[in-house]
Amino acid sequence: MPADASMFSESWHRIAGERTQLRPSVDIRRQQYRGELWYVVRDEFTNTFYRIRPGARRFLLHLSGRRTVEEAWRRCLREDPAGAPGQTEIIQLLAQLHHASLLQSDLPPDSRRLFERLREHQQAQVRNTLASVLYLRLPLWNPDRFLRRLLPVARVIFSWFGFAVWVAVGLMAAKVAIDHREQLFDRSQQVLAPGNLALLFGAFFVTKVLHEFGHAFACRVFGGEVHTMGIMLLVFSPVPYVDVTASWAFRERWKRVWVGAGGMYVELFIAALAVFVWSRTGAGVLNSIAYNVIFVASVSTLVFNLNPLLRFDGYYILSDLADAPNLHQRSRTQLTSWAERFLFGLKQVATPAATRQEAAFLGVFGIASTIYRCIVFVLIILFVADKFFGLGLVAAVVGGVSLFIVPVVQYARYLAGEPRLERQRSRAVAVTLGAAVVVLGFLAFFPWPNHTYAPGMLRTKDEARVVAGTDGYVVETVAVSGQHVAAGDLLFRLASPELDFQITAAEARVRQVRLQENVALEKGGAGIRVLQRRREAAEGELANLTRRHRDLEIRAPLAGLWVSPRARDLVGELVARGRPLGDVIDPATFEFVAVIAQDDSSRLFAHPNAPAEIRLPGQAGRVIAVSRVELIPGRQSHLPTAALGWNANGPVKVQPNDPDGVMTAEPYFKAIAGVGNPGEAALLQGQTGYIRFTTGTEPLLRQGWRRFRQMLQQRYQI
Repeated sequence: MPADASMFSESWHRIAGERTQLRPSVDIRRQQYRGELWYVVRDEFTNTFYRIRPGARRFLLHLSGRRTVEEAWRRCLREDPAGAPGQTEIIQLLAQLHHASLLQSDLPPDSRRLFERLREHQQAQVRNTLASVLYLRLPLWNPDRFLRRLLPVARVIFSWFGFAVWVAVGLMAAKVAIDHREQLFDRSQQVLAPGNLALLFGAFFVTKVLHEFGHAFACRVFGGEVHTMGIMLLVFSPVPYVDVTASWAFRERWKRVWVGAGGMYVELFIAALAVFVWSRTGAGVLNSIAYNVIFVASVSTLVFNLNPLLRFDGYYILSDLADAPNLHQRSRTQLTSWAERFLFGLKQVATPAATRQEAAFLGVFGIASTIYRCIVFVLIILFVADKFFGLGLVAAVVGGVSLFIVPVVQYARYLAGEPRLERQRSRAVAVTLGAAVVVLGFLAFFPWPNHTYAPGMLRTKDEARVVAGTDGYVVETVAVSGQHVAAGDLLFRLASPELDFQITAAEARVRQVRLQENVALEKGGAGIRVLQRRREAAEGELANLTRRHRDLEIRAPLAGLWVSPRARDLVGELVARGRPLGDVIDPATFEFVAVIAQDDSSRLFAHPNAPAEIRLPGQAGRVIAVSRVELIPGRQSHLPTAALGWNANGPVKVQPNDPDGVMTAEPYFKAIAGVGNPGEAALLQGQTGYIRFTTGTEPLLRQGWRRFRQMLQQRYQI
């Protein structure tokens, strides 16, 4: 209730003489909220909660059924004049409690009104179900008796001892996962393979069942009751859920946070055990199940459960940590209050925030959660449509109605029938229509730069690959990667004891043959030709070994920039002949080779002199200028580097049967852009990035519609 409620109300005479009291099933509990004392009114049967101030709680205690509302209020005024609630606050409080059927009186009950409220409640449930059809909940089971039986075990799990075990197992599992990180990432490419879908769904369902039991047991350990467990159809996929709203009445904040984190607590422990199983088993069903459990726990925890913008675990944890219960509804109310005050011109607008900082927090949260929910909705629809187009189409229609059409209808009803807008209704309608016209006009008619993005890689025209000329151990790295070198500068110094021994032996053979040749000459030259051929062969072998020995000193073949990221790590390592050790490049000749999709090629050929700029990952704030762009008219089918293909997590789709990952699934056009002044950007040979072309201007609505049609053609061939 608002703390600054009016002390007197014109409607007070309507309820002043009523005699009423709370139903026996309702209890009131203390709770600390932002350092202040509040009370939570809870109905055990409907599991509904209301937060009230101490003054309102004193008033409810005076409603014994024998006193009138007027008598109870005046008694509150005598006991605590400063903290007593005002008449407006009491009217709002009694209206909420009466609407929830939490009050009873000595007067004969109005049966018709009770049935009307029941029907309204059922209709509201139906509307909520239709509005959240992608998140439909079906209660199936009351697990309270089962939870009570296993309560001793749960107390150990959620004790300090259990937490210590959880931390120790988690750290050991993290160590194993880091040691096998390459295998973990490589295996993720096969998660959505048709043969793995059944195991993935099974691992997902079982893991989520244990996740929900984590919430339930945490709530039961701290004294809450859990009476509902069932299935939620999340985008038509069954997902278990549990109702632990009883934790809202816990006085201690840390208990409520523990209940919110209980699911992730159990799920991450199961994932840690799965890491040990996966790392110690070979290929097979058990190994696949363990990996699927790891994948489900990591993705669902990071993307959904910990994210406070979706109404999952992270949302409720944030609500408790920020002392902001019912955060989603209060953020919508805050946005509505801003609109009513600043746009519709209402003078007295109730706000759920007590301070400006809280109002800003609620407003930012409301906007961010709405945007993020729309993004997640689109991504889920695309994921489902990629696998099952018909089901994805149905989900898109139903979800689009619930996310876009239903809110518009509700807003229209708000404009038409909200009592607070009685005097400002015409202005509210005019502002709404004006804003809609401005937004649609901006999207449909305002010229906006039309950008075309294309992935690509950096390379230089003048470059030389430096390789090992002979086998040897690296004993010294002379040049540092990133250093400018001249032609002939020493880069590496290698050593080969075996080669030194071979040279010594070859020199000895040459001396021996020469001595034999001299002796033959002194004896008249018998067999001299044979000895000469032997000497020439020994000298050729020595020359070859000497040349290989000179190759132990690896020098720059040309002047330029020395690039060898692993140069320092090679010291002491045996390198084989022909092994690449780095590149010497000319930074002045960098160019960007871009892959242009067929749908974008027509606009680029129509604007051959379109301005362009290059951006590299990790250097988004640094724009690289482009000096020239050359469009290659012939269609290409091989990528300039496998790093741009799907097999290397690149943006270009490649043929699945190509072992090299460079043959594209669809032909493309190549563009070669000369790199101008890089500024502060660091250019590396083979680095991937994006080039952005500006091909004139076009309204955003037209751009979006064209890209939507291109997406349908590329992904679904329609």
